[in-house]
Amino acid sequence: MPRVSQQYKDERRREIVAAASECFLEHGYEGASMHRIIAATGLSAGALYNHFPSKQELVAAAARAALDRVLAAAEDEPGADPAAWVVGLLERLAADPASTRLLLITWGGAVSDPGLAALAGEHLGRVRDRVEERYGRWAVDELGLDAGAAREWAGMFAQAILSVLQGWVVQSCLLPGFDHGAYLDYARTLAAQ
Repeated sequence: MPRVSQQYKDERRREIVAAASECFLEHGYEGASMHRIIAATGLSAGALYNHFPSKQELVAAAARAALDRVLAAAEDEPGADPAAWVVGLLERLAADPASTRLLLITWGGAVSDPGLAALAGEHLGRVRDRVEERYGRWAVDELGLDAGAAREWAGMFAQAILSVLQGWVVQSCLLPGFDHGAYLDYARTLAAQ
């Protein structure tokens, strides 16, 4: 039997994650059974389980891919001030409602699934760490804070950004009449403090 390249394996994993993501979006975490996911991929059960041994690993990969899409674009703005960066992050979420819903589905499942809770904590920790790293340096360069004060400021700012991000995800998905523009104004005001 010929060996399969790593590139082929990676592409197959991306295809599986895309199909699973659609199932999670359509049926939620609980309703997206492995049977449905297998059917959506067009693979045999063995082929799918060879890549992802559990539904939890699939939702983790789907949520990770969604967050990576949003955060990767955020890294493209090296000199952005905090308010512009936060608004840009929210704009990317608004432009990618599927990613936003996948994050909410993951966080919702985390309430009763310890593995998903760990994943959600990991994701939010990655956002916090990126904000602290990016704006710790910014606080030294732009605000003139010493390293200790910059770390403290960046830690508080990161917590505020997590609140803004979580609020956006929840409200944009669940709140009838969610006002995109008003929320962006709120985020700008908070980030400018």
